Amino acid sequence: MLANLAKPIVVSRLIAKAIDLALAMFLVALYYPVGPILGFLYILCADGLPGGKSLGKRVLRLRFLRKLGVYTGKRVVSLRVTNTATGKPATFQDSVIRNSTVAIPVLFLLVPLLGWLLWVVMGIPILAIEIYLMTRLEQHARLGDTMADTTVSLDVGTEERV
Repeated sequence: MLANLAKPIVVSRLIAKAIDLALAMFLVALYYPVGPILGFLYILCADGLPGGKSLGKRVLRLRFLRKLGVYTGKRVVSLRVTNTATGKPATFQDSVIRNSTVAIPVLFLLVPLLGWLLWVVMGIPILAIEIYLMTRLEQHARLGDTMADTTVSLDVGTEERV
């Protein structure tokens, strides 16, 4: 059964990270020149939000809820970041460590024009490495997960109605 769940988890993680990065880029564009700092801080702290769930992971939960059916009352399935040493949801410290690989290139955006070039030249390859590791490693761990000793798993919640 775990092999059947692996692909949806990876795809869901990619979608959640894309949502989080889009939000960060929105902050960069909307609040420039302070925006890159806001985007950087959001990416760093996102998985330290209550329950170890970034906004991207919360949006995916809504998608899963709709997929289950509005009136089913079935168990809710979403993603959760957990510290593998403690078994508890990710803390802000865990989030900062695991997301630093993705967040640091956002700081390049502080530099007009050249910063965007640096972001593309350095940020895109870092994201490619993260995706490669997540799709190739047996545990589906990004570099950030390995650094922070965290894992992303399905979070089966209590029965909920929407």
